[in-house]
Amino acid sequence: QGVPAEEASADALAYSALSVLMSSFFLVLGPVGVPVNVVCEEDGRDVTQACRRAMFRMLGAMSRIGCKRARLRNEARLVLGKLATMCKSEGAMSGVAGTAAMRRKGLLKEIWDAVVRAANSLGGGIQA
Repeated sequence: QGVPAEEASADALAYSALSVLMSSFFLVLGPVGVPVNVVCEEDGRDVTQACRRAMFRMLGAMSRIGCKRARLRNEARLVLGKLATMCKSEGAMSGVAGTAAMRRKGLLKEIWDAVVRAANSLGGGIQA
């Protein structure tokens, strides 16, 4: 009987969103050692902050993927695992100090916590 076209489109969009979430990780963090968000649109809108808000919304949405969407849940678990690894990797970075480093470390902790919550709600676990 196949998958309805609307559901197939929704799945394609969800997988694309997961891909964009992964690829925008470093944009969300912003440049290393810079205490302000420097990526802005021509009209002055802060792209980095917009990406941060979107990331946290997506992480929240991932935690609510229903049991009937097993493939999407599995893909989300994979993405969450990769994000956790990226958080660990960035958190281990040393040699940068000051206000920018403290802000970045705090943001990494917020992302880490959101990733762990989402993974736990999907029945997966993230190793600390």
